[in-house]
Parts: sequence; structure tokens; C-alpha cells
Amino acid sequence: MPGYVQDNAASVRGRALRVTQLGSDGAPITGSSCDVYLTGGFISFQFTPEYSEGDEIEIKNAAGETCVYYKLPDTLKNVGLSMSICDPDPVLTQMLVGGEVLTAGGTSTFAPSGTDAGDMVAIGYASELAGAVANPNGVAVEVWADAVVNGRSASRAPFWHYLFPSAQFRLDGDRVIENGNLATAFAGTGTGNEAFGSGPNLDLAGVTPAPPAGAFDWRFPAHTDRPFLYTRSFFAPLGLKGQFDNLGIPIVRITAGDPGVFSPVNATRPADLADLQSQGALGSTTAWDPNEFVTLRDNTEAYWDGAAWVAGRAPAPAIVATGATAGTPGMFTPPGADAPADLDALEDVVATPTTAWTVGQRIVLADGTTAHWNGTAWVAGSAT
Repeated sequence: MPGYVQDNAASVRGRALRVTQLGSDGAPITGSSCDVYLTGGFISFQFTPEYSEGDEIEIKNAAGETCVYYKLPDTLKNVGLSMSICDPDPVLTQMLVGGEVLTAGGTSTFAPSGTDAGDMVAIGYASELAGAVANPNGVAVEVWADAVVNGRSASRAPFWHYLFPSAQFRLDGDRVIENGNLATAFAGTGTGNEAFGSGPNLDLAGVTPAPPAGAFDWRFPAHTDRPFLYTRSFFAPLGLKGQFDNLGIPIVRITAGDPGVFSPVNATRPADLADLQSQGALGSTTAWDPNEFVTLRDNTEAYWDGAAWVAGRAPAPAIVATGATAGTPGMFTPPGADAPADLDALEDVVATPTTAWTVGQRIVLADGTTAHWNGTAWVAGSAT
């Protein structure tokens, strides 16, 4: 059986860091004020796998000697994360821990040279309210480092690409304003996130030289259910700084289910029902079964009724009423049958009993009116 082959490249120097906002489903979001942030301005990034210790089973005999011993294996539960950045970047801080970016207009005196009038200039940061969960969906973090062989950049795949597909951060340590640089450090926890897939589809329009399509994608999307991953890469986003839009991943198809599944797994969910309807059937043909649905980005639900996308969950098929039993009010049969729309819709419904119903007996129709059997026909109102 063939073995592994590798060049044993060392991982040296952190070159670029990418932070991606996640939606409630774990997929990279689109359409926010800052979908993705790229920077080389980080001092360090550290990750520490955290393990749950396996139980120890030990039994001693009457002489105090161990007669039975067994230890269950330790198991990975998450990864501890910490990072520090070069400056108190308000945009990156808000992405990582929540809170609010304080801004000024593009024509204000705060605006750097070249700022467009419609831009928002980030000039500060306000923390989240005390007790608030500021960033419940978290972020994904990627770090690129040099791959070095024998003191030189590797001739093939010259970068290591590290991925932490879902992370929650908080500010960490003291903020000391002194005769020196203000430290800005974060600590957090990382977990798996299969919805990250290959990552965001960056809008790199205007970037020169233009990188190849998918140059910064995560190349093993089937494994992002793990807390941390790394692989060799031919490309790294060197020199790219600031916020970027995520153009989203087109949906190839939606498979019916409870809930339904988007393909690919990191496809960008439609913003709302109108957005979903604009994308066509997406592989759906026959009407979905009862209670099947997909969840959209606005947290509403929709299903395919056989001809179009409709709000809500697929309903159970209608049960046609074939009989009506006298009562105050009476009931339709079989059990669970829908009430006929109106008096005219009772034409084929068989009354029980077939003799004239007694005073007060009636059935309630779908339009809110009542009817009764007079012994020969259905008549509006209650029996008198």
C-alpha cells in the first residue's frame, strides 16, 4: 500500500488573517456592512486543542492493591483561541466580539484622503451592553503562514492555511494606556462548522494582479465539521487589507426535508421568500411532503408546492368530507376531514342520521355558516 509523501515544510511567520461573519446557520453571510475582513496587522495567533479527560475506573482489593484499572481515552471537545492585533482596530474588534463601530461621514474631517462621500469612516468602538450576547453567530477565522523547506520558501504550495470554522471571542487582558502601544488581545473558543464549506466568495473586483478564481478557498469543505484544520496552499491574500463583500455561493439545488438541505452545504441562503422565488425551482419538481421546509436568512420558512415556493411548511393533504354526523355542532367524516366550503359544497356529503335532524343540530362550514339535514336536503342554519 502506498505511503504518504511530504516535504516536511515548517510553518513560519503569520502572513495574513481573514475573519468571516457567520449567519445563524453557520454559513458565511452576505450583505452586511462588513462580510469579510482581511489584515496582516496581527501580532500573534495561538490555538490550543482542549480535551475532555476520560473517566478512570479503579478498584482496589481488601489489601489496598489495585485489582482493576481502566482509563477511557481523552476526547477533543474544542480549541482554545487567542490573538493580539497591532492597533485597536474598531471594525475587526466589532466583528470578533460584537458591539458597535462608531463612524463619521465620508466628507467629514475624519475621512482619509481618497474617501468617497458615501463611505462610513470608522473612528471608534462602543462595547456591547452589559449582559448582552453581542455576537451569537460568531465568526470563522483563517490564518496563512509561510511554508519553509531548508530555510527557503517551499517550491510548491509555499503557504500553510489554517482554518477555525466557527469561533466565539471576547476581549482579553488589561487595556493599559501608557507610554507604549495599547495591547488589543482576544480569547475565544473554536468548534466545527460544516456550513462554512469552502468559505466566502470574495468580491475582488479591482484587485491587481487579480488572483485566480477560488485562490483563497478552503480546499477540503467536507471536513469543516472539525474545530481546527490546516493544509498547504498555493496562494495567500498577501497585501489585501480591510473589508470585502461576500458575493455568496450560488445554490445548485434544495433537497426536501425537515428541514430541507441546500447544496452545496455552504450555499448562500435566500434572504427571504421573494429572493427564493426569484431563483426558480432549484431542483424541486413534485410537491414536498407534509412538514417539509427550508429556513431562509430572515428566519422564515418556505416549501415547494409543486409549482412555486410558498411561505411556511408543507401542509398535510386535504381530507375531503364524505359524511356529516348530527350534533351541536356535528362533525364531518372521515376524522380530520376539512369542512366543505359552503352550503353548495355539501351536495355529495351523506348525512347521519338520514332522518330530519332535531332542534339545534347543525354542522359548521368553512365559510363560518351552518347547515342541517331536513330529511331530504341540506338546508342553511340549525334545525328547528
